[in-house]
Amino acid sequence: MKLQYYADEEGESVIGLWIPKRRCYIDVSAREEALWSAMLPGGKKLRKEIETWISRGAPDGIPVDPEGLVLSSALHVQPGTIACLGTTYGDHAREFDGSSPTEPALFLKSVGAIASDLSYVLRPRGATKLDYEVELAVILGDTLHRATPAEARRAILGYTLMCDYSERSYQLEHNGQWTKGKSYDTFAPFGPVLVTKDELPDPDNIQLELRVNGELRQSGNTSQLIMPVADLLAYVSQFMTLSPGDVVSTGTPSGVALGMHPPRYLQPGDCVEFSARGIGSVRQVVEQEK
Repeated sequence: MKLQYYADEEGESVIGLWIPKRRCYIDVSAREEALWSAMLPGGKKLRKEIETWISRGAPDGIPVDPEGLVLSSALHVQPGTIACLGTTYGDHAREFDGSSPTEPALFLKSVGAIASDLSYVLRPRGATKLDYEVELAVILGDTLHRATPAEARRAILGYTLMCDYSERSYQLEHNGQWTKGKSYDTFAPFGPVLVTKDELPDPDNIQLELRVNGELRQSGNTSQLIMPVADLLAYVSQFMTLSPGDVVSTGTPSGVALGMHPPRYLQPGDCVEFSARGIGSVRQVVEQEK
């Protein structure tokens, strides 16, 4: 299943379910609880019913009318934890500090950074070093605690993209600390859709790209990760318990602004587009915080 989330002018959510036969998203906002239950362990029967309805073309379904709606976060529920991994791509680690790590760095991103409107990202007042990082994000449907890779694989609910925005001055110049630089409002846009794991059976071969004003800055494949995706989830679960709805963002390939000589940080008015085949593309404009 592919789910796209919107918000109306009052901030109420509208949920669209992709119907291949009709080539459109059908409004399933009234079925939100059923959709969530179908994706969780134990929802096999309900999931089968929904899949049958989709295969028939959702004959009673009403298409989503995008008029007055904005594309919103692809997370079905607000996670308790956003666990982020760093230096998981060797080329990015080398451009950052010259290292070749054998295990990832781990930090948390505030849930307050989740973007409710994917059309823009804020550059904070006084900030001058806004950076970008396209990443595959994994949404969990079951609890993980000191899990094996096989257990982690079974616990995956689905996937989306996150652009891990960072204000590098906050991260590196204010008694440097990663979470501090990555948790400002709008710094965690997830989208454009939530794709259940049956739609993406091979998360270890997903091409990620990010463009700034049409220029390709990042291009990498999850096959280049220092561990398979399930191994990364299991790794995180050695240090914290992960619950249904939590997110693990798997790190970024090379090409970030900080790694350029000189760095080319985002400026107000810049257009950032991040994408992956099978998930889609998000287009955002950098806005200066007033």
